Amino acid sequence: MPPSQTGGTWMTTIEQRDVGRDNNFNLLRIIAASAVLVSHAWPLALGQGAIEPLYAATGYKLGTTAVTVFFTVSGFFITKSFENRASLYDFVISRVARIYPAFIIVLILTVLILGPIFSKLSLAAYFSDLRTWTYLPRNFMLVRLQYELPGVFSANPFPGAINGSLWTLFKEVSCYALVVLAGATGFTRPRAFPTILAISVAATFLLPQSEGGDLLHAAGTLGLPFALGAAAYVYRRYVPVHWALALALALIAAVLKGAAAYPAMHAVALSYGALWIGFASIPGINAYNRLGDYSYGMYIYAFPVEQMLVASDLASSPIRLVVLSFPITLLFAILSWTWIEAPALAHRHRLAAYWRLRRLG
Repeated sequence: MPPSQTGGTWMTTIEQRDVGRDNNFNLLRIIAASAVLVSHAWPLALGQGAIEPLYAATGYKLGTTAVTVFFTVSGFFITKSFENRASLYDFVISRVARIYPAFIIVLILTVLILGPIFSKLSLAAYFSDLRTWTYLPRNFMLVRLQYELPGVFSANPFPGAINGSLWTLFKEVSCYALVVLAGATGFTRPRAFPTILAISVAATFLLPQSEGGDLLHAAGTLGLPFALGAAAYVYRRYVPVHWALALALALIAAVLKGAAAYPAMHAVALSYGALWIGFASIPGINAYNRLGDYSYGMYIYAFPVEQMLVASDLASSPIRLVVLSFPITLLFAILSWTWIEAPALAHRHRLAAYWRLRRLG
């Protein structure tokens, strides 16, 4: 229904706003990635158990809140990508092109440059240790991540962990697989999708709310936001985009804090708020789209950059760590987008066509 028929913009829907690239999601993603950097500065500078920003007010760490935003946005656009795919090859190769090229580079840089510089071991001992050579293949597979390299960051307040942000990548890829499964079995159709939502809500109540752990534990934190983002796409012609609804959901979540329904309501409020910001018509704000999508590079480089600064005794306080690490990480993110991510995405359709022809041949 056009806005002009409903009086103002109250009933402007996601479907009406989801046109081309005229949205704020690139900006929203870089803000979320920066929030993860800020959140990690507390435990990395002060050690495990440090109280992170936002936790006292919401019961969730700032980093967890940012990851929830990522998974909501991902749920929307991954479902859209699957539904609009030219073929399953195009979908899979597009996902691989988005995740793996930059990911492989950060793993190689970690093993061959960061590790030798910051390891307490000699070069000979570092390169003769089996863990040096298992770091890349184990993390490449995303199933059983290896967070440590021999002697690296062993004296840091948060010892050993090279890149603690990588744990979400397996969950993200798992959600991609679930979209394929749901799409193939018809569960992305509007009449069937409530089943997916019901399972996601049940997981929120029944499974522990955890930042790490296995896939089932993470489902309580990440599965519902992803499903809500997917639902926003499936029901896009019915979901309005309006600040009043975002505010109302936030107030309801605040009132329910401490109640059994709070985790689910928190996810609903945060997910809708992210989508509202992404599709909101705010003059001038979408000018950021002229830049690249630096969020993924920011996300995968922030943790090791912060650990390197702490190991170099350059940042002993969280605020100082944020101030120093942000511009360095942003530089890595810009280079990653310009030299690796954007070229890989530009060639994804050509690669998909090649695999289709190879299969036919």
